[in-house]
Amino acid sequence: MNNEIESAAKEMAFCSREILLVYASKYMRGENHSDLRFFSYGSNMNEVKFLEDTRRMGYGFGLGNAQKRVLEDYWRILGNSSKNHGLAFTIRAHEGGHVEGICHDIPIKGLRSFLKKEGVLSKKPNYELIMVSIFGEDQPVLTLKGLRPASIEKLGTEEKQKALRYVKMTIEGAERWKVDCLDLLELKKLLERDLQTAKE
Repeated sequence: MNNEIESAAKEMAFCSREILLVYASKYMRGENHSDLRFFSYGSNMNEVKFLEDTRRMGYGFGLGNAQKRVLEDYWRILGNSSKNHGLAFTIRAHEGGHVEGICHDIPIKGLRSFLKKEGVLSKKPNYELIMVSIFGEDQPVLTLKGLRPASIEKLGTEEKQKALRYVKMTIEGAERWKVDCLDLLELKKLLERDLQTAKE
C-alpha cells in the first residue's frame, strides 16, 4: 500500500478509510498505479477554483484526464452545510435519477490536499468517500457524499450570498465541460429571488 494513502487513511473516519483502502487495493489507475479516479458534480468542476483550492492545501493540481460522465440513480442537491459556502452540493440516492458531472484523476501526491479541502480529514468531516459505478468508466470510481444536511430555507442572508457565489462557480465549471446544469440554473434563480426579497 502506498505511504500517501496509508497516511491519509489514518486521519479519516472509519467509513471513508475503509472505502479508500478497498479502492486503493483494487482500482488504482495510471502506468504506475499512481492515480485515483474521481467523480465530481459540484464546484470541483471549476478547474480554476479546484487548482487554487488544492494549491492552498499544500499541493496544487488540476482536473487531469477529465471527461463528462453521468451517475445514475442519484440526485444532486444543494444540501450540505459549508462554512465557506453557506451550502454545498451533495448527492442522494434516488432511483431513476441521474447526476451529470465529470470523472477525473487525482494523483496520489495530491490526495491529501484534495481530501483536506473537502473536509474529509477533519475530526468532524463534512463529506465521506463512497464508491460508485459510472457508465463509461471501466471500474468503480470514488466520489463524495455530504454528512451535514442543511437547507436553503434555514440560511441567513450572508449564507445565501455565499451559496449563490458557490452555485455560480459550479455553473461556470459545468458549462466548461458541457454538463447539464438546468438544476443549477434553477437554484441560482431561487437564491437570487430570495436575496432580492430580503432587500425589499
